[in-house]
Amino acid sequence: MKGTGFGGQHFEISKELESINFRVLQETRLDDEAKKRCSKPWILDDNKVDVKKRNVIKDQFTAFQKAMKILLVWGQTIGLNPVTGILQKDASKMRFTVYTWKYLFALTMAIAQTIGATLCIYKLFREPTSISALGFVTFFTSTCCTTFLFMWIASKWPTLMKDIVRSKLDEYIDRKIITKCRITCCIFIGMALMEHFLSIISRVARVLECSQNETDHGEVFVKVTSPWLYDLNVPYVVPIAVIVQYVNLITTANWNYAYIFVVCVSMYLSSILNQINKRIAWEAEKSHVPAKVWINLREDYTRATHLVKQFDDVISGIVLVTYANDLFFICLQLYNVLSNMSKAAQLVNKLCPEQDGTFRAYSYPIYLIYSVLYLLVRFLTVSIVASGVNTASLQPGPILYSIPTTAYTKEVERFQNQVNGDVVALSGLHFFYITRDLVLTVITASPAPKLSDLLKGNVIEHEACMDVCRDLPENDLEPVCMMFSRYKKGFQFYVNMCHARRAICKENLLLHVVHPSRCFMSNQYFLPIV
Repeated sequence: MKGTGFGGQHFEISKELESINFRVLQETRLDDEAKKRCSKPWILDDNKVDVKKRNVIKDQFTAFQKAMKILLVWGQTIGLNPVTGILQKDASKMRFTVYTWKYLFALTMAIAQTIGATLCIYKLFREPTSISALGFVTFFTSTCCTTFLFMWIASKWPTLMKDIVRSKLDEYIDRKIITKCRITCCIFIGMALMEHFLSIISRVARVLECSQNETDHGEVFVKVTSPWLYDLNVPYVVPIAVIVQYVNLITTANWNYAYIFVVCVSMYLSSILNQINKRIAWEAEKSHVPAKVWINLREDYTRATHLVKQFDDVISGIVLVTYANDLFFICLQLYNVLSNMSKAAQLVNKLCPEQDGTFRAYSYPIYLIYSVLYLLVRFLTVSIVASGVNTASLQPGPILYSIPTTAYTKEVERFQNQVNGDVVALSGLHFFYITRDLVLTVITASPAPKLSDLLKGNVIEHEACMDVCRDLPENDLEPVCMMFSRYKKGFQFYVNMCHARRAICKENLLLHVVHPSRCFMSNQYFLPIV
């Protein structure tokens, strides 16, 4: 009996010790998990450990919403992507409807930009040789298209967000994608603000240094920044001027927004594919992997590539507009830079000696150089980041080829064929795919030599004569046009065209408020003498 009692007591003690050990192990495991999830535990009274709660990202939809939050809020403030509940944590609560103030605001901006584009086109027909008029046409047309495209994207946005939820890729969340997207947004917004600030400074300097003292500088600034409206003899009214300046500001923000949107979406899609690639590389290092693992990885890869194609179907129009718009403005600003460095600047110094050393003489070249650099950085960033989607989709190929023969199965071969046989990339309305080859092709096709040849052509001589002669007194027409004429036989033609230009522009702003000897400092006046 004693032996039995002693044995039973020993068994109970062992069981109790085992229970204590299990609780200790559980507490240790929970503490370890808490340390991993949190930067540090918070030690409270009574030796109790309370872990600071954090918003843990549990699904891809939450990761996307947090990564795009700044961009989505900014977009709705300028009339883009008018979706109700766009920041909702539940995709099913998002909806698109035309009976909201967001859609009404977006439609109003689209109509205003359409009117601006129409007036710019009309101005271009009146002045077909004006490079600046062509720039205004491209600017307003591209932003108008962007607004209408984002209105269409808004109708597809709730479904696209539900597709993210249905993709079931929650185990491939990149925790750093939120920080990356937010930093990218802040950097590009800062660069865009700097570019706009330098543009305003250049125009203000032009107004202050070229206007007569008795003129209203505010009126001159509005007319200089909106020649597409006031060159049509529209009377200056303060309420209209305020509305026009507001539309210009919204349109400029619209012009910069689309690029950041494409970059952030590309970064998010690439992050999913890169996480899958890491898992594939980890499994490929093993000597033996069950076929079920490769089946699951291939299905995950398929869902990720399908998500890329769904995004591409929705935003491919924006990609096309951004590419075409950026390439045009890079060429335009390079043209302005090359023109500014040409012999036309020497002509300006001779005819307008009072301009030497003025603030305008420095602010405008600084703006041009920064604008070109900003456009190039923006274009290269969009191209490289967007091409990263295609690069990430191809990475499993070399990894699968490195699998040893002992671990090579039919599922691995099937996975290889899928990776190599399908094109996964963002596209410009399916006219082209953004890949590294495309980026290299665009970079090597530099427009600078072609622009240099263009600057030496008769067309540019003609435009130079027209623009300079517009602001000269009658007795100065012939000498200036003679300087711009390559052939003496074309002298009378240039003189006649200058007279015609003066007749067309007799109500022009510069003829009223700018002294004839100090009016050469706008971007179209820095033109070459051949």
